[in-house]
Amino acid sequence: MLPAAHRMRTAADFTDTTRRGSKVTRGCVVVYVTTGDAAGAPRVGLIVNRAVGNSVVRHRVARRIRGAMAPLLQTLPTGARLVVRALPGAGSDPGLPDTVASAVAAALARTTGQD
Repeated sequence: MLPAAHRMRTAADFTDTTRRGSKVTRGCVVVYVTTGDAAGAPRVGLIVNRAVGNSVVRHRVARRIRGAMAPLLQTLPTGARLVVRALPGAGSDPGLPDTVASAVAAALARTTGQD
């Protein structure tokens, strides 16, 4: 579970991050990142829609992504907003946490210009 201070909640935050953020696709996840817009704790949001699977599969995927993101919170810059979108096939991907970590690292590198 992600701490409340690190959860993205408003639709406007999701929309802004997915439209303006750096986008990186790895396997069955897409990560969008924006940095430097605001002060405060970095915030993370998840998008896991019906194409991923039924309710049980979607919730399992969301738990696995949150579990992968928890240790990465310390690596996110202050004020960063990050959205992780699960694609179809995420429910059967055994390496989902590693895929998420790889995509986040690549998106952060692209955002900070270390590409």
